[in-house]
Amino acid sequence: MKKYFIIYLALAAMIATSLQSCNKDDDDSTTDLNQYNVYSSVSTLVSSFSLVDNTKILDNLSGVKFAIDQERSVIYNADSLPKGTRVSGLCVSVTCASSVSARQFIVKNGTVQGDTTIIYKSPTTDSIDFTGDVTLRIVSYDGSNVRDYKVFVNVHKQDPDTIKWDANRRHDLPNVVGTVQASKTVVKDDKFLCLIQDNSSYVLNSIDTLMNDDWVMKELSLPFTPQVNSFAATTEAIYLLDSNGELFESGDNGTTWNDCGVAWRTIIGGYSSRLLGVMQDGSTFAHDEFPRRPSFVPTPIDDDFPVASMSQLVMASNEWTSSQQAMFAGGVTADGNLTNAVWGYDGKRWGLISLTGDSQVLPKLRDAMLVSYHTYSVSTTDYSLHKNKTWMLMGGVLENGTINTTTYTSSDQGIHWNKGESGVQLPSYMPAVYGAQMFTVGHMINTSGSILRSYNPGQTTPVTQWYSPYLYLFGGYGNGGTALNSVWEGVLVGLTYRPVY
Repeated sequence: MKKYFIIYLALAAMIATSLQSCNKDDDDSTTDLNQYNVYSSVSTLVSSFSLVDNTKILDNLSGVKFAIDQERSVIYNADSLPKGTRVSGLCVSVTCASSVSARQFIVKNGTVQGDTTIIYKSPTTDSIDFTGDVTLRIVSYDGSNVRDYKVFVNVHKQDPDTIKWDANRRHDLPNVVGTVQASKTVVKDDKFLCLIQDNSSYVLNSIDTLMNDDWVMKELSLPFTPQVNSFAATTEAIYLLDSNGELFESGDNGTTWNDCGVAWRTIIGGYSSRLLGVMQDGSTFAHDEFPRRPSFVPTPIDDDFPVASMSQLVMASNEWTSSQQAMFAGGVTADGNLTNAVWGYDGKRWGLISLTGDSQVLPKLRDAMLVSYHTYSVSTTDYSLHKNKTWMLMGGVLENGTINTTTYTSSDQGIHWNKGESGVQLPSYMPAVYGAQMFTVGHMINTSGSILRSYNPGQTTPVTQWYSPYLYLFGGYGNGGTALNSVWEGVLVGLTYRPVY
């Protein structure tokens, strides 16, 4: 059995004034540690603490790592046990730094043991009810010193692999005074731009930090009738197609617009300073870009490459490409059929990413939302959380004309796809949606009164702030094609937990 401990004197300068176990957001027990007496005698120190294996409760309980805060006399597992783990009858293994005359577990308000004191004799027979307030009392060999440790066996109250969409954080699209007819949101130079057709007016809203919700509004005076859903941005400009497919460009955030002199069927999206699209000449479709590189020549698209209604173009770096890669999923091909393919662009050419004829594929659909995010897997040896990069696809319209309500995930850059776990599925209180845009945005989470939540003696600074990636879902269309006037905010619960180092 492995024993885990934290160097005694090193933690004295590390620990802040209160303990917050694995997660502050209603996840685990927290307590005010100032009320507990701390005794300095090393003769009462606990050198290791672990659980005893019990497969009737959970596999590999002995692998759960416990931190021992000698300064505050607290023992706890930084990585909480899975939600629902029964902790009312756990056996433990306790080792002290020297010989002691007594080891006692004092339980208060336990759901099974109530108020009781257990004389600890061995790790195999002494079951402890950790649903209550548990104190481990160590009495020195000569009886002259006593140390009380508060012991916490933390259990997740929420599944860390669940995306929480907070209905209280849902709000309307910015600066809408009438009725939303259409909307499209893009990112340019780390700034969000939200184009809205509000009745017959066109309004461009911009914001630097979504958490602030302080959008700046500009009413546009357009010399053409735009296709709002074609709105796109590069590092240099923003773009729109007019009702005839003519491409227009603005380099001053929508104040003035210039005709680019090309007609496209579809804008796919921006790639650095270039705009990627599909041009149409009669029944012939070709890949195009604007502005064109000197060596660029439009090339015919593959028969199964979509010409419209693909998901938003999403940037992705990965270990297999030497340059930035862009991806999209689904769409409508030239023959009018839907596709389930995922296509990638490496800066020079397009290539099919997803496998064809495989069982792990997306359904055929159009106007879906594609986003790069994270999911969690839990170690079955010590129950620590491991963050995994995951692609997710949500929404869109299926071949039968209904809106897709299943979230699909890929852990290998879009090659294989499976139905996501229940925690990543959209909740029933969110409307079915297609043609929306989804983004991952990092927000700084700050906490106060934090302690070092680590069993790693090499970590010397309390973790009080960290970036957590949030999801934002803008606009889109619901049943019947009604434009949705909404912005939803979601976050994977595990990403809000204070990191363990």
